[in-house]
Amino acid sequence: MIKPIRKLKKLVGKYLYLHKNKILYDMGAPDIKSDDFIWFYTSHYFLDIFKLEIIFIFEEDVVVDISLTEYIFRREYSSTFYYENAVPEFKTHYFLFSK
Repeated sequence: MIKPIRKLKKLVGKYLYLHKNKILYDMGAPDIKSDDFIWFYTSHYFLDIFKLEIIFIFEEDVVVDISLTEYIFRREYSSTFYYENAVPEFKTHYFLFSK
């Protein structure tokens, strides 16, 4: 299993269908671009070349979806999504470096 899927699987197991206060308690305040329905958490690593963005989506203050997006050199590299009751449950979409 690739690393983003392992990380997302762990987050889904820990936070899916829980109240947003649990995330606030565990992870702190979300990024400034967040609102009531979607929260972003960003972490930079290895000389700020890589960035990982965790996205929580809410309905009535309960987590209904989580996704991970990886960036390299500030360009989107991959996005990993969770699909409930689908086979496979987790899918990663890779993006080419264009522009």
